[in-house]
Amino acid sequence: MRKGISIVLGLLCLLSCAKDITKVTIAKTPVPKNFTATDIKVISYNGNDVSCMLFAHRFSQGNLVYFEIVPAFDVEKITVMFNEKGIPTTKRSWGFRGFFAIAPDQKPGTHNFTVTIGTKKIDIPVVVARTPFSVSTIPMDLGKFSKKEYLESPEVLEFIRQCTEKKQKAFATHYNDLIRGRAFHPRDVHEVNSPFWAKRVYKLHDSISGKTQTVERIHRGIDLNGNTGDPVYAMLDGIVVLAEMLFYEGNMVIINHGNGMFSYYMHMDKLYVASGDTVVAGQLIGAVGSTGMSTGPHLHVSLVVDGVQVNPMSVVMLPIRD
Repeated sequence: MRKGISIVLGLLCLLSCAKDITKVTIAKTPVPKNFTATDIKVISYNGNDVSCMLFAHRFSQGNLVYFEIVPAFDVEKITVMFNEKGIPTTKRSWGFRGFFAIAPDQKPGTHNFTVTIGTKKIDIPVVVARTPFSVSTIPMDLGKFSKKEYLESPEVLEFIRQCTEKKQKAFATHYNDLIRGRAFHPRDVHEVNSPFWAKRVYKLHDSISGKTQTVERIHRGIDLNGNTGDPVYAMLDGIVVLAEMLFYEGNMVIINHGNGMFSYYMHMDKLYVASGDTVVAGQLIGAVGSTGMSTGPHLHVSLVVDGVQVNPMSVVMLPIRD
């Protein structure tokens, strides 16, 4: 196990990536100058057979956890679980690594991170804290997206169906671990105008009855402020599995990072990548915009791990190594 984890801002070494980085635009630094880095929390275990380290911004609801496992002897396969749910791992020259999500609705308290090597089973307790997700009670008017007759028109319903199929196909793709280094912030300025897992209320107008309803929705990502045309960067290495205009999402990019991890970026004005492209962390993939169901220029970014949404900022600054 490596000794000491340096959480220092700086340029990442991208030379090991297969793509020729001279042909793409890379962010100057992994995080914007105004991004306040927090100390990474660590849970460690050192036994005779194996050493483990778990890293997270917080071991709390809605956060991503990165882990490293170093057996004391050479093994080809290990089994890892969190709350009895299997977690994919990647074998590296120094051991094994992987990621798992602490779900936003995970019950606070002690949960087991379990490592099995041969007949040896190790339970490492992870104390999950409660996250105080925000709640907005002020109804938002989304223009035509708040008009029931528009949302229920045959043309719109058909387009929504097509968009849903495309997203399902993209999220059904599978690759082995594609990540080669630390994550990048998706913007060059850090300014959140709608946080992760916030409960929001929207207006829904019915012109026939003349009534207005309110609908509650959970915000499954974060909204970052920006002006139209501002840069949007890939958070992690991966393969683009969708890049096109959709109904609600506007110009959207979905990147598969392997082993069930996806990041996606919405409402962009322009797209600079296409489906099938290989991208590296920090690569310019689009420009901030206000396409789709949007009230003004911003970037919506989300991170999904094995079908579980986590705060995308929880991957930034994790000490991921190749």
